[in-house]
Amino acid sequence: MTLGQILSEVGDYMSTILDREHLSLSRRCATRLGKVVSELITRKCIKSQDDLYEISESAVAKADLSAMTVSDLHTLYRQWPMRHRERLSEGREHLTYYYEGRIVRELQRRKPADKGERLKIDYCVATYNNELDNMSFIFSLPVNADDANVYPDPSRVYSPEELAALIRRYSDYRDIIGREILVEYTDLALDLINANPSQPMACLVDALAALREKGNYSHPGSFEPPVSG
Repeated sequence: MTLGQILSEVGDYMSTILDREHLSLSRRCATRLGKVVSELITRKCIKSQDDLYEISESAVAKADLSAMTVSDLHTLYRQWPMRHRERLSEGREHLTYYYEGRIVRELQRRKPADKGERLKIDYCVATYNNELDNMSFIFSLPVNADDANVYPDPSRVYSPEELAALIRRYSDYRDIIGREILVEYTDLALDLINANPSQPMACLVDALAALREKGNYSHPGSFEPPVSG
């Protein structure tokens, strides 16, 4: 099942890049996918290729990624469409994969116990990298051009002043990773403000307002590429 998902999603992505090498790889993925689907149907694992794309909607505890199994992390990763719909309904930036990036970095620290776990890790890494490449195309920015980028620490409690400084630092992001970091720090800022509505946080409100003025932040969580010059 995981191999079929890899072949399908990687093949689909390769088909969007119109050069001989990528189109050839897309065709090879399609050929192998056909064989995998045929074998899965023979084994009565699926009824049709569409079954490969079903995503479990059962809740997966996600507070501590380090305590989750490879299979649970894989399931949590594949639930990204539901998370993106939730972000959109909340008015937050939905074109972001920073949480999926967290999952991938946790998976890359794991030693797979068998081929099944290896494939699940490979699936998440491959599709995540495809999404970063896609955003790189959309925003005309490199994926990672800044060696000084530092990912937020999800276990740390940031003060309003720290978040304001970090938002200002990353508001002029030069690459996709910098943009992802900015989205995550903005999420932390919005969560902090929402959790403490009566607490004055002028520095944080000012930092978010400055994003709007730059054109990078039109409403909670909405970002556009930085305006050059």
